Amino acid sequence: MEQVDVLVVGARCAGASTAMLLARAGLSVLVVDRADAGADTLSTHALMRPGVLLLSRWGVLDDVRAAATPKVTEVIYHYGDDRVAIPIRPKGDVDGLYAPRRTVLDPILVDAARDGGAEVRFGVSFRDVVRDDAGRVVGALVRDAGGERVIRCRWLVGADGLRSRVARAVEAPVVHRARHSSTTAYAFVGGFDDSAYHNAFRPGVAAGLIPTNDGQANVWAGVSSAAPGSHDPRDVAGFFEQTLRQASPWLAGEVFDGRPVEGLRLFAGHRGETRRSHGPGWALVGDAASMEDPIGAHGMTKALIGAELLAQAIRATARGADERSAFTSSATTRTLLARRMLGPLAQLTGSTLDLAAVGRAHLSANEALKAEWETLSRSSESMA
Repeated sequence: MEQVDVLVVGARCAGASTAMLLARAGLSVLVVDRADAGADTLSTHALMRPGVLLLSRWGVLDDVRAAATPKVTEVIYHYGDDRVAIPIRPKGDVDGLYAPRRTVLDPILVDAARDGGAEVRFGVSFRDVVRDDAGRVVGALVRDAGGERVIRCRWLVGADGLRSRVARAVEAPVVHRARHSSTTAYAFVGGFDDSAYHNAFRPGVAAGLIPTNDGQANVWAGVSSAAPGSHDPRDVAGFFEQTLRQASPWLAGEVFDGRPVEGLRLFAGHRGETRRSHGPGWALVGDAASMEDPIGAHGMTKALIGAELLAQAIRATARGADERSAFTSSATTRTLLARRMLGPLAQLTGSTLDLAAVGRAHLSANEALKAEWETLSRSSESMA
């Protein structure tokens, strides 16, 4: 029977990062993912400054740059017809913001995990947990092309997304759920300036532009579940155009002026939720632990922060620290940081507010990002 120190379910941002950090620390790590290697996934692509800081700390930011990922040096907010531009001032190696395609970032992190000593297997599905007589998780039942098998582990990490099978198997309860959500359509459109994030808001609707790889930008448009209106997400193309024109006539005019619109996809909306993130022998990270509405474009950054903090807890436990104390400390830090972002997201997803209130929500979100940066900067233990 196969046995490892850590079995990670999910090889996206959160799972691959956690595996990389633990393998570099000398633990035996196996990562399994039911998808194919390099598969794309629905994403906003945007990284905030704390996420870029971690990529730099881990030594993979240069790989993101080498993939011709544009450096974003300005964030521009459009409140109705008003425009507010905020420059991104360099701090050390964090010379700007980056929004890599998931077909770029995820393989970079997987390769880094393998280089650190982790084994990564695709086409492997998680089926159930295995427990000992005391109820501690000590392994997982998985299935691949060869059939079902048990892999034993000291820690099982669920990094398998919002609808996490690991979270269901360990019966991790939801401890917080947001009141509102947003329905958002995403598409790739070429020909835009690649040096700025754009975010446009009008009451109940929002849109934006996020420069990414291959000369394209991720253009998104969303509507709050709290906003009345006739937006019909069953017609994805119609929903995208209607919402984009309402939220940002300027951006809509650029997009629909003969530019090819590619890869149009819809996130139908799901209220943000936070689960209990650890128990005897198991832990959750990324959207499996805490999912935020994509209107904040904070999900990837949150996933990387969660990986850093969880890896610190597992590493400390492997060195002899009390497991419950280490895991609780990690979860508490993640919770405190997440709470700073909950208020702004609640305002934006439930926004039938005036534009001044939306602006105040963005100021609060910026303070939450500063708290993340300060927490990571104070960390005395780098996992690089």
